[in-house]
Amino acid sequence: MNKVAITAVAVAVCGAVGANWYANTRADDVVAKQVQQFSEQTGFDVSYENVDYSLLSNTVVIEHVSFMNKTTQLPLIDIERLSIEGYESDEISPYTELVVNGLSLSNDWQNAPENAATVPESIAKAKYDMIASMSFDAGNGDSEVKFAASAQNILDLAIDFDMTNSQDLMSLQREIDQMHEQGEMDLEAELQMQSKMMSAMQALEPKAFSFSLSNDGELKTLVDELLQKNGLDHAQLQSMLAAQLDAVPASEENKQAVKNFIAGLNSFEVSMAFPEKTSLMQLSMQIQPLVANPQALEQFLNLKMTGN
Repeated sequence: MNKVAITAVAVAVCGAVGANWYANTRADDVVAKQVQQFSEQTGFDVSYENVDYSLLSNTVVIEHVSFMNKTTQLPLIDIERLSIEGYESDEISPYTELVVNGLSLSNDWQNAPENAATVPESIAKAKYDMIASMSFDAGNGDSEVKFAASAQNILDLAIDFDMTNSQDLMSLQREIDQMHEQGEMDLEAELQMQSKMMSAMQALEPKAFSFSLSNDGELKTLVDELLQKNGLDHAQLQSMLAAQLDAVPASEENKQAVKNFIAGLNSFEVSMAFPEKTSLMQLSMQIQPLVANPQALEQFLNLKMTGN
């Protein structure tokens, strides 16, 4: 390798290191500012150990985050790792993702007598992981919101909502964020934005929705524990549910799906596919006449349920 090439590589490496250092310095400042705002608005003290920013993936990683109640000084939640990918401060990102790993209730919270007496031990001691993401195509207005969460050894759930015509909603949300950042969101402005937000949401055109829940090992044990605390067993739960479902205006197929899930507590899935080019407002108006006819309503929404 000649001297010119060596010099070019050295300059590139120094530039990358310098850019990464600057980006991490800015990330520290941004996170500190956001944490301060969150603390002022919610009444929680937030602490963390480390902030790291990757230029390549545009991802901020925050490690060992803790939340404490300002009033009681009681630690509430600990998070091992929190990452935010794709956040843009001056534009709408085509993809944003929030990942939370190792969320747990603090030992102090678990040991508080009022909590220990009411919250099952498996829930209190479990670790939780969550992923929330949003993709947005500014060209056609398509958006997709996803959320997935798992409680270690208990259950997993996932939600997926696909929509279009979301340009106005995304632009409005960005405008609201900027007003908050600049301290311009007074009561009058907030009321105006709420009205605009309602209109933008009504203009959304939903495409598909799905929900799933599955047993990760100990869901049935948890349900039985909760039932026992209320003086019930699994057979009684099934009997009560069957009686209640008799009065629900739904198809026998979907009722059976719910019964199958309660009997087995293994998995439950719901999906819907909506008419094309139909806004939420239009959808609401078209659904109203179908409320008295559950089979027609389920067919209109392409509603499907499975359980076992």
